[in-house]
Amino acid sequence: MKKIVTKPKKTFFEQNKDLIVVGSVIVVLAGGAVAYMYYKKKKDQKEGDLAQNQESTPQIIPINTTIPVSSSSGSSSSSSSTPRIKYVKTGYPLKYRTRHQDVKTLQAYLKIYKENLGKSGSKRDGVDGVFGPLTLKAAKKRLGKSEFTEKDIAGMRRALKMVGK
Repeated sequence: MKKIVTKPKKTFFEQNKDLIVVGSVIVVLAGGAVAYMYYKKKKDQKEGDLAQNQESTPQIIPINTTIPVSSSSGSSSSSSSTPRIKYVKTGYPLKYRTRHQDVKTLQAYLKIYKENLGKSGSKRDGVDGVFGPLTLKAAKKRLGKSEFTEKDIAGMRRALKMVGK
């Protein structure tokens, strides 16, 4: 009697191995393309926000300077669209619109986190001693607060010393 040898039936995955591999590659590439587009759009949006913030960055006005206020209800001139903010030289707590030597410590501390503080200051790195809108934004983002006490600044000084800055 003759023995009949039968081959085991191939599974679905064995039958469609090439199709599954090609399909998987397509899914991975499509996912990468979607992620790339998402992050590119997010980066472009962030750069647009920064450009808008830099356009609306107020000019630093010396203390005891009066600021002329004009009504913009009837005029459509765009030459003076940026608001002028008067910075005040005060002590603690350090907060928005403060001009103080210890604001430089805060800004140097924020530079550890690679925050964008503009191009002002002696090294053109944003460390200028003025608590402006970019410093406020970075402080809220990294430190979660917008006012700083002497104790906060002392801690930042210690941290800067430990890092060697």
